[in-house]
Amino acid sequence: MARYQLIANPAAGLGTGRAVADRAAGWFRRRNASYDLEFTSGPDHAAELARRAAASGRTVVVIGGDGTVHEALPGMVHTGAPLGIIPAGSGNDLIRSLDLPSDTERSVDIILAGRTSVIDCGKINGIPFVNVVGIGFDAAVNHASHDIGWPAGGKLRYVTALVRTLGSYDPVRLRVTLDGESREEDLFLLTIGNGTSCGGGFRLTPHARLDDGVLDVTAVRPIGVLPLLWHLPKVFRGTLERAERYASMTTARKIRVESSGRVPVHMDGEIYRGDTTTMEIDVLPKALTVVGKF
Repeated sequence: MARYQLIANPAAGLGTGRAVADRAAGWFRRRNASYDLEFTSGPDHAAELARRAAASGRTVVVIGGDGTVHEALPGMVHTGAPLGIIPAGSGNDLIRSLDLPSDTERSVDIILAGRTSVIDCGKINGIPFVNVVGIGFDAAVNHASHDIGWPAGGKLRYVTALVRTLGSYDPVRLRVTLDGESREEDLFLLTIGNGTSCGGGFRLTPHARLDDGVLDVTAVRPIGVLPLLWHLPKVFRGTLERAERYASMTTARKIRVESSGRVPVHMDGEIYRGDTTTMEIDVLPKALTVVGKF
């Protein structure tokens, strides 16, 4: 009989993680499934729990947002152990790329069905990520969103953070090397996506696929407040490349980003606190087994 290790972040979704975990446990009981539920208590705890569960042959079920999945990744990458996701975060962008439901009961049923896919991950200076790395303005917005108590989640929270950040962020000079080809320029933002969206639905890398062996790279050149607001609907629709004057999109397997000073960076919605003057970003093909067919 399959066994499931439920790993829940009680702080996910600004404190709704525990309630979602309780509901999920209830559905596992109703389906007569064998499970253990543990709550994370601090940094690296999710990875430790995931590593232990993977080694014992259990299916790992993360209950939380993209950040909780990110925290569990070091214990999951290249293990072959299945990872199920029950969303309980503020953004929940990864499930959009995986075409998974936001409903807890339906998520449990998909996990119990046990169909899996194998997807890529990425790494930034050796740290794995599964959805996106953002550098520049989108990272500054992400950082600002962590200080917002309401609205609690979804796109509206990030739009609120975006409005707060408008007018206070300046483009940065970056040297970007994509598969050996370098270019130095001022950039408003640089997004490297394995998945299609971030920030609860901002589709900055709309053509990304989780299993194609490359990372999608979107660069936005310096843009004023009014043009930014004019083109913002294109971000939500996934048509930003139509703003050719400002935006460009490509793919790469190996990316190097260099800056003369520190820049804001996020990975899977979490603040990146490592070196931001030199960042080596690589794709990890077929690195993660996930529950669900996308």
